[in-house]
Amino acid sequence: MSLSSEHKEKIISLIGKEKVFSKENVEMDEGTFNSFGTDRTKVYSPNFTLLCFPKSTEDVSTLVKYAYQNNIKIVPSGGRTGYAGGAIAKEDELVISLSKMDSVIDFDPFFASITVGAGMITKNLHKEAESKGYFFPVDFAATGSSHIAGNIATNAGGVRVVHYGLIRNWVLGMKVVIGTGEILEFNGSILKNNTGYDLKHLLIGSEGTLGIITEVSLKLTKIPHDTQVLLFAVSDYSSILNLFKFSHNSSLPLLAFEFFSDLCLGKVKEHLGLASPFPTSSAYYVLMEFEIQDESDNDKLYKFLEEVVNEGLVEDGSVSQNSRQKETFWKYREGISESLSILHTVHKNDISLPLRKMEPFLNDLELLLASKYPGFEIALFGHIGDGNLHLNILKPASLSNEEFFKECKNVDPEMFELIKKHSGSISAEHGIGLLKKDFLEFSRSKIEIELMKEIKKAFDPKGIMNPGKVI
Repeated sequence: MSLSSEHKEKIISLIGKEKVFSKENVEMDEGTFNSFGTDRTKVYSPNFTLLCFPKSTEDVSTLVKYAYQNNIKIVPSGGRTGYAGGAIAKEDELVISLSKMDSVIDFDPFFASITVGAGMITKNLHKEAESKGYFFPVDFAATGSSHIAGNIATNAGGVRVVHYGLIRNWVLGMKVVIGTGEILEFNGSILKNNTGYDLKHLLIGSEGTLGIITEVSLKLTKIPHDTQVLLFAVSDYSSILNLFKFSHNSSLPLLAFEFFSDLCLGKVKEHLGLASPFPTSSAYYVLMEFEIQDESDNDKLYKFLEEVVNEGLVEDGSVSQNSRQKETFWKYREGISESLSILHTVHKNDISLPLRKMEPFLNDLELLLASKYPGFEIALFGHIGDGNLHLNILKPASLSNEEFFKECKNVDPEMFELIKKHSGSISAEHGIGLLKKDFLEFSRSKIEIELMKEIKKAFDPKGIMNPGKVI
């Protein structure tokens, strides 16, 4: 149902005029308004007329109850940093932004847990945890703008999954408004609660299709000791994977293991104005971060460095000498997505493979890409330590956006067949959204998809929550 003037006035009366903005009478510039109905994909344009900024779980419940009663579809809006089209409002849905719900609600020093509003920016959560003497370990390039509830709704991973795991591992509880407007609270103030199905795990990774997360309780951990960041130049995939296997021989805690191609490095240098890390270029680069707990660990680190050089696994390497160099090394990796998105129109694929099948998959993938994208620039990077690759096809200047995305969509099924052949997943951490909905069967069986549809009906009987996404 279209959002008529009557609906708009009623919604304003329910939650207050200061929390509602309309396209016809917008109090912000058009670009800012439209940005709340999209994400970082460029395939679909936003098309909506009403944007709400609730400030409490009760506000969200009020909005969803009205939407349920009047068959109005809803798109939750977080930091909009996704790449799967999961936050796009293109059919005049009611957009609900959680950005005003960003406060610390509670801190439990006994269980080392923190409860915050859904709209808290991830980087601010890091700061809040550190101010209390703790560490929240989920980290990625978009932490400066992503929202914590959006991270949970997509089961975000990031650069330290190899050590700390996915965000799912850190969620103790949450408040959720489901598709009827009812509020569910999954208790996060206790660690043990063996009383049947743990429903919160259905919301983690659900991409807003089952309900709107409004508050989250997260466990924290100790702040790591000092860290050392190593940057290596490597020649091929085999060396990257052997370097990872070799890292298991070290007793040092490995916090991150990232890789990126020379093309990615070139785009970051162009966008951020950074110098080359080594005198000569290599096909690939590996960034490793280790925790250093005492002086003896530095000796272990340099022994590790000596051994990988002697094994011929690296062409060149460097150990960060200070915090500034650590930051620069990380910029080479974390600046990739932003650099690609600003410099180019990009078709992204976020995939995962068992590490033992990574090399044969990459060899097959190279052949496929060479035949299907001749002359295209291909930017490959990822969290190789947890089997997650980010494959980016850059649009040639000769193609329009429409032609480019059409061509990419035609090639995707062949790549997804290749992923299925090697027992992988078509989405590692970006989710399904709109962009991969048609390809879900490559990673989920028919029975699984039917069960997911039944779960959707249970939480959202009228199908108003983030319509068209995932299933």
